[in-house]
Amino acid sequence: MNEDEVIYICPKCFQVCDSEIECHQHLMVKCNTGELGDDRRKPIYDHYGHYVSRAPRWYMEAVGWIESK
Repeated sequence: MNEDEVIYICPKCFQVCDSEIECHQHLMVKCNTGELGDDRRKPIYDHYGHYVSRAPRWYMEAVGWIESK
């Protein structure tokens, strides 16, 4: 994993940092955003082609809403 692909994000206010800090009385969530062109950077859609969420896969994995690939 390339360190440039790792960010920390607050799931409450979406503040982004390059190191783990406390925000809203909890630690930020570590996210591996993937390399350019990686499918993890795209939103998830169902088998009909409808988006499940506008959030990219890496965010959904980081907050535990879906399993990591």
